[in-house]
Amino acid sequence: MAPALSATLQAQYNAQHHLTNSSLYSFTTSSFPEEDADSNDGAQLFFVSSYTNFDRLAHGPRGAEAKHPIYIYKFCPSDGSMVLLNVSTGAQESKNDTSTPLINPAFTRFNPRINVVYTCTEDVLNNGVIVAYKINEQGALQHIGSVDAGGTSTCYITIDSSETHLIATNYWNSTLTVIPICYETGAFLGPIQSTYDPKGTIGSSTTKMQAAAKIHGGVNHSNNDASTIQERQKDPHSHALVLDPFKGCIAYVPDLGKDLIRELYYDRRKGKIVSQVNVLPSGLSAAGNSNTNSKPDGPRYIEFHPKYDIAYVVNELSCTISVFSVDRAAIDALSKIDAVDDTKLASFTNAAPTLKLIQSIKTVPDAFPTSMNTCGRVTVHPSGNFVIVSNRGHESIAIFRVCPRKGSTQGHLRNVGFFHTYGETPRHFQFDASGQYLIVANQDSNSIAVFSFNLSSGEIKFTGNKYRVPSPNFVCNCIVQDDTAMSGDVGVSVSASSSVEDDGCYDDNNHNQNQAQHNGEVMIHVNPNHEATATAASSTVLSQEELVLELCKARDEIRLLKARLGE
Repeated sequence: MAPALSATLQAQYNAQHHLTNSSLYSFTTSSFPEEDADSNDGAQLFFVSSYTNFDRLAHGPRGAEAKHPIYIYKFCPSDGSMVLLNVSTGAQESKNDTSTPLINPAFTRFNPRINVVYTCTEDVLNNGVIVAYKINEQGALQHIGSVDAGGTSTCYITIDSSETHLIATNYWNSTLTVIPICYETGAFLGPIQSTYDPKGTIGSSTTKMQAAAKIHGGVNHSNNDASTIQERQKDPHSHALVLDPFKGCIAYVPDLGKDLIRELYYDRRKGKIVSQVNVLPSGLSAAGNSNTNSKPDGPRYIEFHPKYDIAYVVNELSCTISVFSVDRAAIDALSKIDAVDDTKLASFTNAAPTLKLIQSIKTVPDAFPTSMNTCGRVTVHPSGNFVIVSNRGHESIAIFRVCPRKGSTQGHLRNVGFFHTYGETPRHFQFDASGQYLIVANQDSNSIAVFSFNLSSGEIKFTGNKYRVPSPNFVCNCIVQDDTAMSGDVGVSVSASSSVEDDGCYDDNNHNQNQAQHNGEVMIHVNPNHEATATAASSTVLSQEELVLELCKARDEIRLLKARLGE
C-alpha cells in the first residue's frame, strides 16, 4: 500500500505555499519498488473551472458560456496528455439537481491532506458562494458544504496555516472575510466570523461603490484604455490575499483599484483580520516617483519566492512585474504582538513596510502597446529558478530567470522569452507536480493547452495536446490520494529534528523547504514492507492519517500555549 502522503505530494504542498502559507509539517518517504511508483504519487487530476454567465461578470469574456462549469482531467506525465474524467454542474449535485449549474466558479484551492477542493463563484450582482467538495481518484465530487462569501465577485481563496480558517477575497466590493473550517474534514463550521472592508466602517456611506457594474452601464474590465482604467480605479478592488510564508501573521492584499499593496495584521488564533498596518505602492507608477510610468499599475497577484526573501507582484494594467525584498525582521517583530494590545499594534502602523521595491520589469515586448494587454497569473516555478506570467492580449506566457546570486541583485529577473499560448486570453495556468509541464487556460478560445517546460532553460514547447473547454478560467492541480491508503495502517517512525520555534509562531518550512535540519521538521519514514524504522527512541505502528492528525494537533497546542504565555 502506498503511503498517504507521497514525495510528489509534498513537493506540490511546498510549491503551492499559499494553501497554508506556512506548512505545519513536512514529510519524507523511503524508496519504493519501481512497480509501486505510480501508486505512490496518487492520481494527478486537473480541476478546470469555466464561466457560465457573462452578464454576472465585471469583465467581458468572448468565448462560449459553459453549460457545465467544472471539468476534471487525469494527467499522464509520460507525454503531457489528459483524459476527461468528469463534467460537473457543481454545487447543485448535492441536491440531486443537475439542471442548474454553479454560476461562474473562478478560483479553486485544493487541500491535499484531506482530498478537499474549495471553489468560489464570481458574481458582480450577488454575493459569491464558496463550495467545498471531497474529490476521489476517479474525479468524482462529493459536495460537503457551501457558504456565503460575504462580498461580490469572489476571486481568491486562502487557507491559513492552522487549516482552520478560510479567507475569501471579494474583488468587486473589496471585502475580505474569514470563515471557520474543520481541520479533520475541511467542512465549513459556520458562516463568516469576521469581515474586513478597506473602504471603511462596514455599513457606513464610505463603503458604497462609486462605479457601476458592466450590466448596469459600467465599463468592461477586460479593456485597458484610459477611460476604462479611470472607472476601474474609482473604488478599491482587492484581488488576492496572501499570508506571509514565514509566520502567517501579515496578509498582503493587492488592491487593483488603488495601485496599492495593503499589509494587514492577521490574528492567527482568532482567525481575524485586525487592522491595516501598512500600505505601499505596487510599482513605479506612484505619484512623485522619478521613474513613474504613464499608466497606473493595477496589482493583481503577489507570490513569494520559496528560498529567497523576495516577493513578486504582477501589475495587470501596466503589464509589469514588481520585485520586492522582504524584511524578515519586521515580520518577526509583528508576529510577536498580541492583537489585543492596541498600543503595541499601533506602534507598527505607518512604520516602514515589510516590502521594498527593488526592480520593475515589463511582461510584454517593449514595443507592444500595453493598452492591448492585461496580465493574468504570476507564479514562481517550484525550482525557484523562474517566474512565469500570462499576458492576455499579447496571448503569451512570459518567462523570467531568477538571479540566484547573493547580494543586492538576488531575486532580480531577466527575461527568457515570450511564448505563444496557442489560444486567446490565457487567464490562468498551472504546472504539473514535476514542474515539467505547463497547462494553460485560454479563456476566449475555449481551450486548454499543454506545454513542456525545460527545467534548464525555462523555455516552453507546445506538446500538441489541446482540449476544448468553454471559457476556462482556472486550472487547479489536485494530487488525490486513495482514501483506502489514507485510512490504512502503515508502519512508521517519527523523529523531530528539533523543537518548535522559540517565538511560538508558525514554522517557515515552506520557505526553507530544502533545509532538512529546519526547526520542528517531522520526518516520517516508511519502508516497502511497512515495518517501523528505529529512528526514534521508540516506534509505534499507527494509521498514518491518525499520526499526522496527532502530530499537527500537538504542535498547534504548543503554539497556542506559548502565545498565551507571551513568548
